Amino acid sequence: MATATEAPASVTAEGPTSHTQNQADTRPANTFGYSRAEQLEALHRLREPFKPEEIRYLPRVWCKACRDAKGTCNRNDHERRQCRKCGQSMTTAHIDLRFVGHAEATNRLLNVDPFWDWEPMAPDANGLPQYDGNRGMWIRLTVCGMTRLGYGSADGKSGGDAVKEIIGDAIRNAGMRFGMALDLWTSSDLEIVESGGSSLDETASSPAQDSRPEAARPHAMSPAETQQQVLGPFLERVRNGWDTLEATLQALAEAKAKALLNELVPFGEPKVPTRVEDMLNARIKQLRARRDELNGHADTHERSAA
Repeated sequence: MATATEAPASVTAEGPTSHTQNQADTRPANTFGYSRAEQLEALHRLREPFKPEEIRYLPRVWCKACRDAKGTCNRNDHERRQCRKCGQSMTTAHIDLRFVGHAEATNRLLNVDPFWDWEPMAPDANGLPQYDGNRGMWIRLTVCGMTRLGYGSADGKSGGDAVKEIIGDAIRNAGMRFGMALDLWTSSDLEIVESGGSSLDETASSPAQDSRPEAARPHAMSPAETQQQVLGPFLERVRNGWDTLEATLQALAEAKAKALLNELVPFGEPKVPTRVEDMLNARIKQLRARRDELNGHADTHERSAA
């Protein structure tokens, strides 16, 4: 891989000055001693893909008629089968949502920050976590000095099992706000969940009904179109943050989430095709060396002044 310090492609960005870069790496208040760079590294590790054996599948029936029948409806293509993914015997008119369990989420949090913690948004009169009107609970999840909110519920459960379900659901929900397991939610899954399955119902019941002209109908993107719409904007963000360690670390996490690590881009001098992952890792190494050099100069100056 070619080595170079300039931004990829033909567009360069001045980025922050060395003084601004040094400021960004200082340890701000109220973050438990973590620097901004260390926090971004934690976010990067939280967003790493889970192993296939850590991923579970949650079945969701999208056909309203099958749900109403509590089994299968009268359509010939909706029949009860053993699903290879979720392992359930149920109608074929369902999708399997990927997710990670409470144990897997807890293990990831411990690997990133052994001192992570969560707390309810508010206690009740007895000092216990306060539930809302839907028997759900809002929490604050803190990882490496960063705190984000999450919400958990246990629909249809009661007693101690419901309490454990609410806590686990809230931790996973708050973890998603950090990017943990976010790659498991595809846009099609989100569309199905948010529409209650109506988008699939409409597609299945009338697949050929579309009154729009041919040119106006949606079509599958070609590889070139995909690269233009996904890789192009991504590289623009890389250029804009080329001189900032935090932005480059975040770009590496984004490249992993969007499966762009193996995309080839012109890099170096002369320009040679280079994997996005190799390009970003090389730049991160350069920026860390620059940060350490600046911190070393600052320490020398302080000792001299003393």
